[in-house]
Amino acid sequence: MSDILPFAVDKLHKILVPIDGSKKSFEALDRALTLAGFTHGEVTCLNVIPHVIKEGGPRTKAMDTQIISEGNILLKKASQHAGNKNVHFKTKIIRGSPSVEIIKLSQSGKFDDIVMSTTGSGSATGEMLGSVSNYVLHKSKIPVYLIK
Repeated sequence: MSDILPFAVDKLHKILVPIDGSKKSFEALDRALTLAGFTHGEVTCLNVIPHVIKEGGPRTKAMDTQIISEGNILLKKASQHAGNKNVHFKTKIIRGSPSVEIIKLSQSGKFDDIVMSTTGSGSATGEMLGSVSNYVLHKSKIPVYLIK
């Protein structure tokens, strides 16, 4: 560990972790917290929620309220999961396509790394790379660590 640690540690200051509520996304969060702990770094936990048509009726507005509420509950759970580790922890909700928004935030937020699960709440199995992780892996300009 001492041979690899000095090389890796200097690049783990600011880590982006997309979560969708799946068990695997929380495993990725655990890994990111461990890595950021080496440098007393920063972990930003991101949840991407879908766009909802603003002109919709009462059902649409109720659905939007529920989506936002569920996102906030998920990020609160992630904050509690992070606990009092030696890491600065942030949360963020963004509307849009998860793949695109992860890449946009990774660039605009000047992150050093992305840590995410290979599959999330979608239908991909453990033998497959999910569509979001596949997109992020190929479009990212920073290192992406995939947790299987």
